Amino acid sequence: MTRRSPSHHLSTPSDTSSNHTNTRCPAASSSSTPHATTSSQHHQQQPAIQLRRIYNGARRVFVNLPLPRYELNKKGNPQTTYVSNKVRTSKYTVWSFIPKNLFEQFRRAANMYFLGLAILQLIPYFGVDSPVLTLLPICVVVVVTGLKDGFEDYQRHKVDARYNGSITYTLIGYENTNYPTQKKRGVFGRSLSMNVRVGDFVLLRNGQSCPADSVLLSSSDPAGVCFVETKDLDGETNLKPRHGIPELSHIQSGVECLDDVHMYIEAGKPSPDLYTFEGTLVLFDKDPNGNYVERKKTPIGIDNLLLRGHVVRNTHWAIVVVLYTGSESKIIQNSGATPSKRSRIEKQMNQEVIIAFVVLFILCLVCAILAGVMKAQDDADGGADLYSRQNSSTGLYGFTNFWSSMIIFQNIIPISLYVSIEFVKTFQWNLSDELGQVEYLFSDKTGTLTRNVMEFRECSIAGKRYGNNGFSPESEGARGAKLRKKRDERQQRLRSTIDEEGSQQKQQLPQAHAQQQHQQQQQQQQQQQQQHEDPHATAIFEDYRRALYSVFRPRYSSVDPSRLPFADPRIFWDMQPKTRQGEQVHEFMMLLSLCHTVVVDKIDKEGKVISEVDPDQETDEERHVPEVTDEKRTGQAGNEKRQLRDAMRERRRKLRKNFKLSRKASGRSSRGEEFDSLVNVSRPDIVDPTVEVQLVYKAESPDEAALVSAARDLGFSFLSRNGKQLRVDILGTEYEFTLLNLLEFNSTRKRMSVIVRRPAPWNDIILYCKGADNVIFERLGDNNKDVLQMTHRDVDAFSNDGLRTLVLAYRVLSEDEYMRWNHEMESAATASENRAEKVEAVQDAIERNLTLLGATGIEDKLQEGVPQCIEDLRRAGIKIWVLTGDKLETAINIGYASNLLDNNMHLWTLRGSDEIETDLANIATQIKAAMTKVPENGEEQALIIDGAALTRLFETPELKSRLLDVSLLCKSVLCCRVSPLQKALVVAMVRQGKNAVTLAVGDGANDVSMIQAANIGVGIAGQEGVQASMASDYAIAQFRFLRKLILVQGHWNYHRIAEMILNFFYKNVLWVFPSLWYQIYSRFSGNIFYDYAFLQLYNVIFTVAPVVVLGRYWLYFGDAVWQSLVLFYGFYFAYDDINPNPSGYPSSMLQFSSAVALSAVLVANLMPGFNTYYWTWFQFVFIALELLVTFLWVIIYGQFKSVTIYGVWQMVFGGWNFWLQLLLSTIVCFLPRYVVTFARQWWYPDVMATARHIEKYEKIQARKKTIALSPSYTIPA
Repeated sequence: MTRRSPSHHLSTPSDTSSNHTNTRCPAASSSSTPHATTSSQHHQQQPAIQLRRIYNGARRVFVNLPLPRYELNKKGNPQTTYVSNKVRTSKYTVWSFIPKNLFEQFRRAANMYFLGLAILQLIPYFGVDSPVLTLLPICVVVVVTGLKDGFEDYQRHKVDARYNGSITYTLIGYENTNYPTQKKRGVFGRSLSMNVRVGDFVLLRNGQSCPADSVLLSSSDPAGVCFVETKDLDGETNLKPRHGIPELSHIQSGVECLDDVHMYIEAGKPSPDLYTFEGTLVLFDKDPNGNYVERKKTPIGIDNLLLRGHVVRNTHWAIVVVLYTGSESKIIQNSGATPSKRSRIEKQMNQEVIIAFVVLFILCLVCAILAGVMKAQDDADGGADLYSRQNSSTGLYGFTNFWSSMIIFQNIIPISLYVSIEFVKTFQWNLSDELGQVEYLFSDKTGTLTRNVMEFRECSIAGKRYGNNGFSPESEGARGAKLRKKRDERQQRLRSTIDEEGSQQKQQLPQAHAQQQHQQQQQQQQQQQQQHEDPHATAIFEDYRRALYSVFRPRYSSVDPSRLPFADPRIFWDMQPKTRQGEQVHEFMMLLSLCHTVVVDKIDKEGKVISEVDPDQETDEERHVPEVTDEKRTGQAGNEKRQLRDAMRERRRKLRKNFKLSRKASGRSSRGEEFDSLVNVSRPDIVDPTVEVQLVYKAESPDEAALVSAARDLGFSFLSRNGKQLRVDILGTEYEFTLLNLLEFNSTRKRMSVIVRRPAPWNDIILYCKGADNVIFERLGDNNKDVLQMTHRDVDAFSNDGLRTLVLAYRVLSEDEYMRWNHEMESAATASENRAEKVEAVQDAIERNLTLLGATGIEDKLQEGVPQCIEDLRRAGIKIWVLTGDKLETAINIGYASNLLDNNMHLWTLRGSDEIETDLANIATQIKAAMTKVPENGEEQALIIDGAALTRLFETPELKSRLLDVSLLCKSVLCCRVSPLQKALVVAMVRQGKNAVTLAVGDGANDVSMIQAANIGVGIAGQEGVQASMASDYAIAQFRFLRKLILVQGHWNYHRIAEMILNFFYKNVLWVFPSLWYQIYSRFSGNIFYDYAFLQLYNVIFTVAPVVVLGRYWLYFGDAVWQSLVLFYGFYFAYDDINPNPSGYPSSMLQFSSAVALSAVLVANLMPGFNTYYWTWFQFVFIALELLVTFLWVIIYGQFKSVTIYGVWQMVFGGWNFWLQLLLSTIVCFLPRYVVTFARQWWYPDVMATARHIEKYEKIQARKKTIALSPSYTIPA
């Protein structure tokens, strides 16, 4: 455990009441401990430093600074201890596996029951002679489950070993004052990841993963920028920049780390939040007197942090200082236990086990009571002593008979059921049976229903709308809005016709609906085919091309119409200088080209990235590469050398195997070159032949890349980012802007701003801001009301067309105004308390009095097959909810385009207001009234809920319950403007309130909470990365695959699992009840009917395969009771008063019980055939194999003289009456089920039976047709 220094031990300038809280922390020389170690003596020689107060849970990491006295123990060693960087995700060790696994297994009530029965049978009183067979079933279950658990944990151990043994480079000899000291050397040496410690300097190379959460000091980039890949944490595949400490960007070697870096880092307690971090880095200089003087306090945030799992990309090297290790790192804190999801069928199975136990208890109780009655009658008869050896009392006899009956009837609860279910799930690719029971489906919109491939379609600048000229095809949302209007008109005409002509034409409504869908799909295909064949669009593009060349000569802009979603010549006509509209267009485009965080790559004609060198900047090659030695940190154990050698060997083997990297005789390539050869592959599909120099933008979101690409194609090309310098080509002229501040976007702010210093001819400081419409509009100053009104109108029009909207604004700042604000920003950024709130307040203050520029409209197209998939799911009775952060109008139109909504639905809208309770009550009343009065018109209900309304409704359980009641009355529900937490709350509301099986599907990190809240989580690996896929139960590529996953595989897997469980209970009841009938004729003596070997192997071997291959509880129970009667009394009357043995030997009870046992095994193996709809060859093989094993076992096992059934096989198999009775009993057993099945299949077929008949008929006809068309077929005369 990590121990933190208590807050009262920390030094602050305002607290000087004790030695522990002096303003200047005294050196350890003032310590009262006379037995200080060498380490403490070194601390004693160091001067004091000034410290600030830190709070509980926080930490202060010292780097090249002496520890204060309060941080040392009596021996002079650091008091604060940190967790190791060694990560262990496995559950067991070699020593703990057996006891811990046994403990976990026997926490199951069923296993405890079986263990208790095994112990009971070992008691000599009950006459069980074979302890091996007694313990065999429970041992088989425990061993199989243990092997499965052990194999899974072994895989975890392998993953742990791979991560803990990964190679990293730490500074050798660096005196980490947080740990025992070492000799200074100033070079980086190889070490294992698990040996990295808090406060260590670590060198990261291109392609290496960061071993712990660390603060970036410097990198090969002169500005200290390091690009990282974060997909292991947040699932996003795009590169993200991380920024070093500006005052330390000159650090290029281990020696400089030792000589120039004197600091401590203050940080909060470890947190799992991947997107926020607050800390302060305090730098010190050493004066000539040897005292440390504070140089500067620098705020550090998440952009200064490299987290464990981040992979360095496009950066040759980076130097970091470790801050959090092991279980305190963010990735480990986010890898908590996956929520336990128990399926509904598992819960139902537990109920059936309880029912079986109740039946078992009743059987045992009845036998015990009747045995006691028989014993009392015998005791009353004086001659009973002549033939009975039972001398116990009646009560004791009944009590012991109860436990004997428990042994006899134990198989009524299937011991191997749990193991068999695990085997079936693994054998059937672990498809969840819950997939076949989904009632509610919750889906994200962006990237799930849509492609998350953004296209810049339209914009509004100073109230003038561009892009609505017909060049681009109709958007999905616009098509949905038009479809809604046409359906309204058509439905109104049909209803009027019905009113005039009668109710017989009501059937035209669904037919018209299906016809309209077919026409819609045809129109969509035709539009896609004729997208660039339209003469009107061609003429527009020619005008656009001429207008473009009249303004500038394109070097970076595309003039390929197939690659341009936006082509409006009017925007170039309005770029005339010294006009109000021209100025607004310029500012609009400059905002798009500067307000972002994209990374630029230039590609050649083959699609490969071109490495560019800026002659004005110090290059990566010119910067000194930190020296690295093959020697590793001193003082490590010999086993670590072996681990290091094995890890290096494994790494080289994987590189040779996976990437087939060959070593040339001329020398070895660097690690960076190896990485470049792997990732910089040819991609001719992205090459635009019309572009002189092609730029590719890598952004944190597709929206941002689409905006910057649109500005590039319109002549405002963002070229590069060198630290704070931004180069932009504006209409053929390059300018360099200085980025002063970046106010990043987050889900709370819903906006992003940059403050830049513009060169001549502007020579000013300007703030550019873009964000959600409601956020930007409320921050505007005195703007032209006409422009504001027209922009409002255009934003609404974009939303109605299904486009994602952003509003753009700016503000010019004076030098004094900016300097005052920047000082406040620095103070807020270094605050030790409430830093986030203070920073938010300062940012909000500068983002006021904005001047409106306009708005953008970006389209996110629907994925292929989404409308048909949603239609099929709805027809299957699944209610679909869409939870999105988009505007209400956008979501509605996408809903119509995707078949989530149709004109057979009445839309009810619930917005956030002060009258939310009244509005909800009114909607509930109207929905119930509409459903009561006119159920015959088939009108369905759909509810549209705003995020603000959800916030109000989730405040109290009563409102939440009322919302659930209203939502359940609706076929479709759309929740707009919702946060990730609200998504999870909505799913949990339905899952818990309705006790329904829910499925959530999403593609981004913001969908993870929703996915984990549902019974079944499905992740789509798309543009937003793979975090949703990693957090989900199933991963698919597109939304349309849900149709097959749920309606086909989920349905049949649920059917197989359910039938398997029912057949397990059936065959056990079939096996147990003959023993009950036998008790009637044995005076309820508690004697075992079957041979003990039959009793123990029935479930484990003789009848397991057909049920496992296959996969209505009381129906099966009745079947089993009937068949047990037939088998028992069939052979009872066959053997009664008749000598069945041809050898003349008299029949015995053992022969009778063996015949019943063999018949029960045969019937139990054949019974699954009635529940199998598709027979395959391996089912025949398994059933035949089971029967063969059973009969051979009776023969072979009966050869041993020591066993009870010695020679019984000759008596059973040698008589003809056994085989005849076996055939007749089997026929009579199956006769009721066959008659019922025949009647249900042919006389009273349901939908499934009818579909099977049609399918079979079509197969027969197709086979006949194939035979008729065969050349060898001859028509009979």
